[in-house]
Amino acid sequence: MYEVTCAEPEAGSVSILPVVGWLTVPAPSLTSLIDVVDHQNQPIGVVRRRDLFRLRANFRTVHVLIFNSHAELLLQRLTWTKGREPGRWGSSAAGYLHAGEDYPVAARRRLAEELSLTAPLADVGVTCLLDETVAQFAGVFTATADHPRSAAPAHLAEIEFRPLAVVEQDMAAHPDDYTETLRHVLMFWRQAACPGAARDENLRAEPVSAT
Repeated sequence: MYEVTCAEPEAGSVSILPVVGWLTVPAPSLTSLIDVVDHQNQPIGVVRRRDLFRLRANFRTVHVLIFNSHAELLLQRLTWTKGREPGRWGSSAAGYLHAGEDYPVAARRRLAEELSLTAPLADVGVTCLLDETVAQFAGVFTATADHPRSAAPAHLAEIEFRPLAVVEQDMAAHPDDYTETLRHVLMFWRQAACPGAARDENLRAEPVSAT
């Protein structure tokens, strides 16, 4: 069992801002509150981000796969100073959700924070993966953009478009060059009949929709 903190307003719960132009809510820091969820992805409390794995608290993340007009996939390489999976290639944009934040809002926020982008989102669904003995519920979206730019140099070492076939071939040959979550998310996207319609068969939570 793990402890959670009740999500009382005075405890620092987050007000979600309307998505108009640039988003001003920063990404969750180590001391920010994020939702703890049960095995059906339902919120049951909040916890400081830094305490997630110590308390074995299930949590939510968002991942956006960005393709350009040539159907190439944008990858981001994490800096070598990152605490988790340094130097590996990851999803085009990704991050934790604030307490009280929903998947579509988080996806738009991460596009703006990491890549200076605003773009329509297509909802792929929510998938569950094991992350250091706890469940990570990842909301997956796709978007199209040709000219992203890295807006988070402290977090991203570089970004690069690659043909999807090249990514998948290299991922099979050198899996440790890629984050575990990207490998899972990309397989989940591949298995989806079409973006916005599929969800993980093992997940009992209802899929989210991008609005």
